[in-house]
Amino acid sequence: MSLSLALLFLCFAQPGHSNHVSPQGEIQVGSLVFRYWQGQEGAAAALAETFTAAPAFRGLPPDILEAGEITVYLAPDQATFDSLAPGAPDWSGGLAFPEGDRIVLPIFAPRAGSRPLAAVLRHELAHVALTRYLGAAVPRWFHEGYAQLASGSWRADEAWTLRFAILQGRLPSLEALSLDFNRRRVSAEHAYLLSYTAVELLYRLGGTTGFARLLERWRDMGDLDLAMRRTYGLTLGQFERLWRRDVGRRFGWLLVLAQAAVFWTVMTILLLVLGYWKKRRDRRKLAALEASVVAREAFEAWEETAGPGRDRGGGDVIDGVGGKE
Repeated sequence: MSLSLALLFLCFAQPGHSNHVSPQGEIQVGSLVFRYWQGQEGAAAALAETFTAAPAFRGLPPDILEAGEITVYLAPDQATFDSLAPGAPDWSGGLAFPEGDRIVLPIFAPRAGSRPLAAVLRHELAHVALTRYLGAAVPRWFHEGYAQLASGSWRADEAWTLRFAILQGRLPSLEALSLDFNRRRVSAEHAYLLSYTAVELLYRLGGTTGFARLLERWRDMGDLDLAMRRTYGLTLGQFERLWRRDVGRRFGWLLVLAQAAVFWTVMTILLLVLGYWKKRRDRRKLAALEASVVAREAFEAWEETAGPGRDRGGGDVIDGVGGKE
């Protein structure tokens, strides 16, 4: 299973800059400025074209990205990437710096991963758009979940990754998800997947209109819990319990199967043990019965060969009661 979800990483610090690294060209389309190095002009042009045809972000104003320029760096190698995004985890790929209106995309292997670069760009742009609309105080799980929802980066094979994560007991609280992003690679991937399921559930609960109202009220009230109460009639705690049940229902059936498999495995072992014990008992009874039959047959054979002239004790038969004649 690919860990390409880990390519989508959000950072709220300003990217670093290196004096010896400078872009050699740029392409501007609307509010996006693509800065590239030698040999990357084709990639920059292709990304610019996909950006112009991209749909609006769900629940956000269609012109949310027009509020100011966003610089997208197309890093051609590891050294350039490190200079633009120092301190990034070794498993991360595309990074967004929402408060600085900057995005860094690696276009070299293996950091580029298996996802289309256009999907990675849209994922990172979603981070910038959400920060512009709601501000910086957005929970990490919502940021990452929304970026996946907006970019359509969820894949069917990732449902299996989530099923196995749940099977291993990895279903943390929403608050704990934010911590998992900063841990090892596998934990981060599970956090991405679970974050998506939470935001996707919010979208399903309200549809396009309800989800947009949730975000609007969140912006106006400055509090997700209050916005959720007003929009869905749920507290954040109630939503979390609903989310956990929803995840268990949709992706936890493997756990049910595993539990059923354990039950039937135990039952099978028990039946085998009982069967083995019964078989040994029957063998002992059969052996005793066979021994009794053999002994009886031997006794009957002896009686037949002893004849009338031999008593059962094996002595001579004396005619009469006297001694010798």
